[in-house]
Amino acid sequence: MKQKFLGLLFSSAFIVSLASCTSRSSSSFNNSSSDEKTPYIDAYVSAVSDTAPILISGKYNSIDVDYVVSSYPVILQARTQSGKALTEAVDIAEEFGKKYQTDGFPQAGLFIKTSIENDQSQADNIISFLNSFDKATADLVNGGQKAVEYINSYNSDVEQQKLRFGFNAGVIKNSQAENKLAFITKEQNPSADQFKVFSEPLGVNIKEADLSKYYPTNMTGQTSETEMDELAFKVTSPQGAPASAVAKYASSTNLEITQPAQVQAAFTKGESDFIIFDSVNGLKLSAKNGNNYKLVRMVTYGNLYVVSTGNDEDNKFSSDDYIVSYGQGLVPDLAFKAVYGE
Repeated sequence: MKQKFLGLLFSSAFIVSLASCTSRSSSSFNNSSSDEKTPYIDAYVSAVSDTAPILISGKYNSIDVDYVVSSYPVILQARTQSGKALTEAVDIAEEFGKKYQTDGFPQAGLFIKTSIENDQSQADNIISFLNSFDKATADLVNGGQKAVEYINSYNSDVEQQKLRFGFNAGVIKNSQAENKLAFITKEQNPSADQFKVFSEPLGVNIKEADLSKYYPTNMTGQTSETEMDELAFKVTSPQGAPASAVAKYASSTNLEITQPAQVQAAFTKGESDFIIFDSVNGLKLSAKNGNNYKLVRMVTYGNLYVVSTGNDEDNKFSSDDYIVSYGQGLVPDLAFKAVYGE
């Protein structure tokens, strides 16, 4: 379903009816309520990986948990490890779509350091890297066979794969038959005007200046087909699904796959040439640091679910249940709040 997003959604009628720009702050966004809890969420953990033990045990800080907000690869791994059904009670992307007439919401993005983007001597390398990246996302949309091969080539031990990526090759193999991780191709990247469809529900107002000159809708006359085999740039990514887009470079010392807090810090340090992160908050972090990074690719739309642990006696998801989510204030949280907030 999500693969059809741009082809079906971004007609002029949708854009006219849904574009409602928020007032722009110095950081280009208006998310003043993003840190408030909804009536639904009782507790937050920092990272999506932190939801796995809660899914498995059904407990958080010794409290029985009824539902957990998590992403598909974590759910799949927890289901496999525990043998529990872990029923997906709500598909947040689907509910978001029903409410706002979209087919999902933007999540992970690839950012390029502004100084690298402006370095003409790096132009050929940048295009080569992006060609490789685009080939990787196209593969993931269409089943992820190459991504699985790259992860297995990195290390045949599934535990070592998990340490590196936050998941193993089996997750990609099992999830990407139907693109459950919601990857998008280069051709599906929305323009600045098309991003306006999310302005009201997510409180995001992305303008042309936020997009790299190498962003798909900005690239003209650049037809090189070269690919980058050895990673010549420093790339930072969080553990989780988006890291599979750089699985080709798994053994490279230039690839850092780490916890979300460390990825956030990378925007301030400014040492990484490319960063994969939550698209909305990546632009906010860039704005706080002098617009030192620009969005060069959208990587995924959201793959977010409300999952039953089996503790809810009436099996009906409601605000009366004890619910744990993750990443307060990040896009998945904003999407949940857009659906269930007051």
